[in-house]
Amino acid sequence: MSTVVDQVPANPLAPAPHESGRTKPARPTVTAFVDAVSGHNDRARRATIDLAKALGRRLEATVGVIGEGTEHTPSLGWRAALHEARAELDALAETTEHSLRSAPFSAFCLTRNAAALATLPAIARAYPDAAIVWMGAHPCLHTPATTRTGDLSGMALGGATGLWKSGHGGELALSNVVLLGARDLDQAERNIIANSPIRNIPAGPRMQEELAATIAGRYVFVHFSADVLQPGIVLTDYQIANGLTIDTVAATARTLAGERVIGLQVSELEHDPTDRFNTSAQLVVEMLAPLLPRV
Repeated sequence: MSTVVDQVPANPLAPAPHESGRTKPARPTVTAFVDAVSGHNDRARRATIDLAKALGRRLEATVGVIGEGTEHTPSLGWRAALHEARAELDALAETTEHSLRSAPFSAFCLTRNAAALATLPAIARAYPDAAIVWMGAHPCLHTPATTRTGDLSGMALGGATGLWKSGHGGELALSNVVLLGARDLDQAERNIIANSPIRNIPAGPRMQEELAATIAGRYVFVHFSADVLQPGIVLTDYQIANGLTIDTVAATARTLAGERVIGLQVSELEHDPTDRFNTSAQLVVEMLAPLLPRV
Protein backbone atom coordinates (compact mmCIF):
# COMPACT_ATOMS: atom_id res chain seq x y z
CA MET A 1 0.00 0.00 0.00
CA SER A 2 2.82 2.39 0.68
CA THR A 3 6.38 2.82 -0.43
CA VAL A 4 9.12 5.41 -0.75
CA VAL A 5 10.09 7.00 -4.06
CA ASP A 6 12.74 9.51 -3.07
CA GLN A 7 14.95 9.58 0.00
CA VAL A 8 16.73 12.76 1.07
CA PRO A 9 18.50 11.82 3.28
CA ALA A 10 16.47 9.87 5.88
CA ASN A 11 12.88 8.93 6.55
CA PRO A 12 11.42 11.83 8.59
CA LEU A 13 8.80 9.53 10.11
CA ALA A 14 11.49 7.50 11.82
CA PRO A 15 12.58 8.40 15.38
CA ALA A 16 15.09 11.23 15.30
CA PRO A 17 18.59 9.93 15.94
CA HIS A 18 20.74 11.29 18.77
CA GLU A 19 24.05 12.93 18.06
CA SER A 20 26.45 14.15 20.76
CA GLY A 21 23.68 13.92 23.32
CA ARG A 22 21.34 16.13 21.32
CA THR A 23 18.23 15.18 19.36
CA LYS A 24 18.22 16.27 15.76
CA PRO A 25 15.23 18.49 14.98
CA ALA A 26 12.31 16.89 13.22
CA ARG A 27 12.13 17.51 9.48
CA PRO A 28 9.15 18.31 7.24
CA THR A 29 7.34 15.37 5.67
CA VAL A 30 6.03 14.93 2.13
CA THR A 31 3.34 12.36 1.32
CA ALA A 32 2.02 11.49 -2.13
CA PHE A 33 -1.42 9.90 -2.45
CA VAL A 34 -1.45 8.30 -5.89
CA ASP A 35 -4.81 6.53 -6.20
CA ALA A 36 -7.29 8.24 -8.49
CA VAL A 37 -10.40 8.11 -6.22
CA SER A 38 -12.27 10.36 -8.66
CA GLY A 39 -11.75 12.33 -11.87
CA HIS A 40 -12.22 11.77 -15.58
CA ASN A 41 -8.77 10.33 -16.34
CA ASP A 42 -5.56 8.99 -14.79
CA ARG A 43 -3.24 11.86 -15.72
CA ALA A 44 -2.98 13.07 -12.12
CA ARG A 45 -0.93 10.11 -10.86
CA ARG A 46 2.29 10.97 -12.70
CA ALA A 47 1.92 14.67 -11.89
CA THR A 48 1.41 13.87 -8.19
CA ILE A 49 4.67 11.94 -8.02
CA ASP A 50 6.55 14.67 -9.90
CA LEU A 51 5.15 17.29 -7.56
CA ALA A 52 5.99 15.27 -4.45
CA LYS A 53 9.57 14.80 -5.62
CA ALA A 54 9.91 18.53 -6.29
CA LEU A 55 8.61 19.33 -2.80
CA GLY A 56 10.85 16.65 -1.29
CA ARG A 57 13.93 18.20 -2.87
CA ARG A 58 12.93 21.69 -1.72
CA LEU A 59 12.25 20.54 1.84
CA GLU A 60 15.09 17.98 1.94
CA ALA A 61 12.51 15.43 2.98
CA THR A 62 11.74 11.83 2.19
CA VAL A 63 8.68 11.31 0.00
CA GLY A 64 6.31 8.62 1.22
CA VAL A 65 3.71 7.18 -1.15
CA ILE A 66 0.26 5.87 -0.25
CA GLY A 67 -1.70 3.82 -2.75
CA GLU A 68 -0.93 1.57 -5.67
CA GLY A 69 -1.78 4.06 -8.39
CA THR A 70 -4.74 1.94 -9.46
CA GLU A 71 -6.57 3.14 -12.53
CA HIS A 72 -9.84 4.95 -12.08
CA THR A 73 -12.98 3.89 -13.88
CA PRO A 74 -14.65 7.13 -15.03
CA SER A 75 -18.13 5.70 -14.53
CA LEU A 76 -17.45 4.86 -10.86
CA GLY A 77 -20.00 6.66 -8.65
CA TRP A 78 -19.13 8.31 -5.35
CA ARG A 79 -20.30 5.40 -3.20
CA ALA A 80 -18.29 2.80 -5.12
CA ALA A 81 -15.26 5.11 -5.30
CA LEU A 82 -15.38 5.68 -1.55
CA HIS A 83 -15.63 1.94 -0.88
CA GLU A 84 -12.79 1.11 -3.26
CA ALA A 85 -10.42 3.67 -1.74
CA ARG A 86 -11.34 3.16 1.92
CA ALA A 87 -8.13 1.38 2.96
CA GLU A 88 -5.91 3.93 1.22
CA LEU A 89 -7.86 6.87 2.66
CA ASP A 90 -7.58 5.33 6.14
CA ALA A 91 -3.82 5.07 5.63
CA LEU A 92 -3.69 8.69 4.49
CA ALA A 93 -5.56 9.83 7.61
CA GLU A 94 -3.19 7.85 9.84
CA THR A 95 -0.15 9.30 8.06
CA THR A 96 -1.57 12.81 8.41
CA GLU A 97 -2.04 12.38 12.15
CA HIS A 98 1.47 10.96 12.53
CA SER A 99 3.04 13.78 10.54
CA LEU A 100 1.22 16.49 12.47
CA ARG A 101 2.52 14.99 15.72
CA SER A 102 6.11 14.53 14.64
CA ALA A 103 6.97 17.07 11.94
CA PRO A 104 7.12 20.87 11.95
CA PHE A 105 5.50 21.01 8.50
CA SER A 106 3.40 18.47 6.60
CA ALA A 107 3.02 18.48 2.82
CA PHE A 108 0.61 16.26 0.88
CA CYS A 109 0.32 15.77 -2.87
CA LEU A 110 -3.07 14.35 -3.82
CA THR A 111 -4.27 13.12 -7.16
CA ARG A 112 -7.77 14.50 -6.65
CA ASN A 113 -9.63 16.69 -4.17
CA ALA A 114 -11.49 13.60 -2.93
CA ALA A 115 -8.46 12.58 -0.85
CA ALA A 116 -9.05 15.66 1.34
CA LEU A 117 -11.81 13.57 2.95
CA ALA A 118 -8.99 11.88 4.88
CA THR A 119 -6.54 14.72 5.52
CA LEU A 120 -8.75 17.61 6.61
CA PRO A 121 -10.64 15.88 9.46
CA ALA A 122 -7.29 14.64 10.81
CA ILE A 123 -5.93 18.18 10.71
CA ALA A 124 -9.03 19.48 12.48
CA ARG A 125 -8.64 16.88 15.21
CA ALA A 126 -5.05 17.96 15.82
CA TYR A 127 -5.67 21.71 15.39
CA PRO A 128 -9.36 22.36 16.11
CA ASP A 129 -9.05 26.12 15.62
CA ALA A 130 -6.81 26.12 12.54
CA ALA A 131 -7.98 27.99 9.47
CA ILE A 132 -8.26 25.74 6.42
CA VAL A 133 -7.64 27.92 3.38
CA TRP A 134 -9.25 26.12 0.42
CA MET A 135 -7.88 27.51 -2.85
CA GLY A 136 -9.87 26.02 -5.70
CA ALA A 137 -12.32 26.83 -8.47
CA HIS A 138 -14.85 24.53 -6.78
CA PRO A 139 -15.76 24.64 -3.07
CA CYS A 140 -16.53 20.89 -3.15
CA LEU A 141 -19.38 21.30 -0.66
CA HIS A 142 -21.80 18.83 -2.22
CA THR A 143 -23.42 15.93 -0.40
CA PRO A 144 -25.01 12.73 -1.72
CA ALA A 145 -28.32 14.62 -1.76
CA THR A 146 -27.08 17.57 -3.84
CA THR A 147 -24.45 16.17 -6.21
CA ARG A 148 -25.49 16.14 -9.85
CA THR A 149 -22.38 14.38 -11.14
CA GLY A 150 -21.72 11.78 -8.44
CA ASP A 151 -18.07 12.87 -8.40
CA LEU A 152 -16.54 12.21 -4.98
CA SER A 153 -14.17 15.16 -5.32
CA GLY A 154 -17.11 17.54 -5.48
CA MET A 155 -18.14 16.25 -2.04
CA ALA A 156 -14.72 16.43 -0.35
CA LEU A 157 -15.10 19.58 1.74
CA GLY A 158 -18.71 18.66 2.44
CA GLY A 159 -17.59 15.37 3.96
CA ALA A 160 -14.69 16.88 5.90
CA THR A 161 -17.06 19.41 7.51
CA GLY A 162 -19.66 16.81 8.42
CA LEU A 163 -22.33 17.85 5.91
CA TRP A 164 -22.47 14.15 5.08
CA LYS A 165 -20.89 11.04 6.61
CA SER A 166 -17.95 9.79 4.56
CA GLY A 167 -16.68 7.36 7.19
CA HIS A 168 -13.44 9.34 7.56
CA GLY A 169 -14.60 11.94 10.06
CA GLY A 170 -16.22 15.34 9.72
CA GLU A 171 -14.53 17.33 12.47
CA LEU A 172 -13.64 20.39 10.38
CA ALA A 173 -15.82 23.29 11.56
CA LEU A 174 -17.45 25.32 8.81
CA SER A 175 -16.33 28.45 10.67
CA ASN A 176 -12.70 27.45 10.04
CA VAL A 177 -13.09 27.21 6.26
CA VAL A 178 -11.81 30.05 4.10
CA LEU A 179 -12.52 29.82 0.36
CA LEU A 180 -10.24 31.58 -2.12
CA GLY A 181 -10.73 31.66 -5.87
CA ALA A 182 -14.04 29.72 -5.79
CA ARG A 183 -16.01 30.61 -8.92
CA ASP A 184 -17.75 27.48 -10.23
CA LEU A 185 -20.51 27.02 -7.66
CA ASP A 186 -23.80 25.18 -7.94
CA GLN A 187 -26.87 26.65 -6.25
CA ALA A 188 -26.72 24.10 -3.43
CA GLU A 189 -23.16 25.21 -2.62
CA ARG A 190 -24.16 28.88 -2.77
CA ASN A 191 -26.91 28.15 -0.24
CA ILE A 192 -24.48 26.44 2.13
CA ILE A 193 -22.02 29.33 1.95
CA ALA A 194 -24.75 31.95 2.40
CA ASN A 195 -26.19 30.18 5.44
CA SER A 196 -23.03 29.11 7.21
CA PRO A 197 -19.98 30.75 8.81
CA ILE A 198 -17.76 29.77 5.86
CA ARG A 199 -15.70 32.75 4.73
CA ASN A 200 -15.69 33.15 0.94
CA ILE A 201 -13.11 35.75 -0.13
CA PRO A 202 -13.45 36.80 -3.78
CA ALA A 203 -10.51 37.59 -6.01
CA GLY A 204 -9.91 41.31 -6.32
CA PRO A 205 -7.86 44.22 -5.06
CA ARG A 206 -8.81 43.62 -1.42
CA MET A 207 -8.29 39.86 -1.38
CA GLN A 208 -4.94 39.92 0.47
CA GLU A 209 -6.23 42.43 3.01
CA GLU A 210 -9.36 40.39 3.73
CA LEU A 211 -7.37 37.16 3.91
CA ALA A 212 -4.84 38.62 6.34
CA ALA A 213 -7.62 39.87 8.61
CA THR A 214 -9.40 36.50 8.51
CA ILE A 215 -6.41 34.33 9.43
CA ALA A 216 -4.62 36.73 11.78
CA GLY A 217 -2.98 34.94 14.71
CA ARG A 218 -4.19 31.47 13.72
CA TYR A 219 -2.66 28.20 12.67
CA VAL A 220 -3.18 27.76 8.93
CA PHE A 221 -3.34 24.74 6.63
CA VAL A 222 -3.55 25.38 2.89
CA HIS A 223 -5.34 23.29 0.29
CA PHE A 224 -4.31 24.25 -3.25
CA SER A 225 -6.26 22.78 -6.16
CA ALA A 226 -4.63 23.41 -9.54
CA ASP A 227 -7.95 24.49 -11.04
CA VAL A 228 -7.82 27.68 -8.96
CA LEU A 229 -5.42 28.99 -11.60
CA GLN A 230 -6.24 30.83 -14.77
CA PRO A 231 -6.71 28.24 -17.57
CA GLY A 232 -3.57 27.44 -19.52
CA ILE A 233 -1.03 27.90 -16.73
CA VAL A 234 -0.93 24.20 -15.83
CA LEU A 235 -2.83 21.13 -17.01
CA THR A 236 -5.79 20.22 -14.81
CA ASP A 237 -9.07 18.37 -15.30
CA TYR A 238 -11.24 21.48 -15.08
CA GLN A 239 -10.33 24.73 -16.84
CA ILE A 240 -12.52 27.46 -15.34
CA ALA A 241 -12.26 31.03 -16.62
CA ASN A 242 -11.27 33.98 -14.40
CA GLY A 243 -8.85 32.02 -12.27
CA LEU A 244 -5.99 33.31 -10.19
CA THR A 245 -2.75 34.38 -11.86
CA ILE A 246 0.73 33.20 -10.90
CA ASP A 247 1.43 36.57 -9.29
CA THR A 248 -1.79 36.45 -7.27
CA VAL A 249 -1.04 32.96 -5.96
CA ALA A 250 2.50 34.00 -5.00
CA ALA A 251 1.14 37.10 -3.22
CA THR A 252 -1.40 34.93 -1.40
CA ALA A 253 1.34 32.54 -0.30
CA ARG A 254 3.27 35.50 1.12
CA THR A 255 0.18 36.68 2.99
CA LEU A 256 -0.43 33.23 4.46
CA ALA A 257 3.24 32.81 5.36
CA GLY A 258 2.84 35.61 7.87
CA GLU A 259 0.88 33.22 10.10
CA ARG A 260 1.69 29.81 11.60
CA VAL A 261 1.45 27.53 8.57
CA ILE A 262 1.35 23.90 9.66
CA GLY A 263 1.09 22.36 6.23
CA LEU A 264 0.05 22.33 2.60
CA GLN A 265 -1.68 19.97 0.22
CA VAL A 266 -1.82 20.23 -3.57
CA SER A 267 -4.30 18.39 -5.77
CA GLU A 268 -5.74 18.17 -9.29
CA LEU A 269 -2.45 18.75 -11.12
CA GLU A 270 -2.28 16.60 -14.26
CA HIS A 271 0.70 15.35 -16.24
CA ASP A 272 1.29 16.98 -19.59
CA PRO A 273 3.19 14.55 -21.87
CA THR A 274 4.71 17.52 -23.73
CA ASP A 275 6.18 18.86 -20.48
CA ARG A 276 9.46 16.94 -20.64
CA PHE A 277 11.08 18.66 -17.66
CA ASN A 278 8.09 18.68 -15.28
CA THR A 279 7.96 22.46 -15.37
CA SER A 280 4.34 22.48 -14.12
CA ALA A 281 5.33 20.80 -10.86
CA GLN A 282 8.25 23.16 -10.44
CA LEU A 283 6.03 26.16 -11.16
CA VAL A 284 3.50 25.14 -8.50
CA VAL A 285 6.28 24.70 -5.94
CA GLU A 286 7.72 28.12 -6.80
CA MET A 287 4.33 29.83 -6.51
CA LEU A 288 3.75 28.31 -3.09
CA ALA A 289 7.37 28.57 -1.90
CA PRO A 290 6.68 31.31 0.70
CA LEU A 291 4.57 28.78 2.62
CA LEU A 292 7.44 26.31 2.92
CA PRO A 293 9.78 26.33 5.92
CA ARG A 294 13.43 27.03 5.36
CA VAL A 295 15.59 23.93 5.80
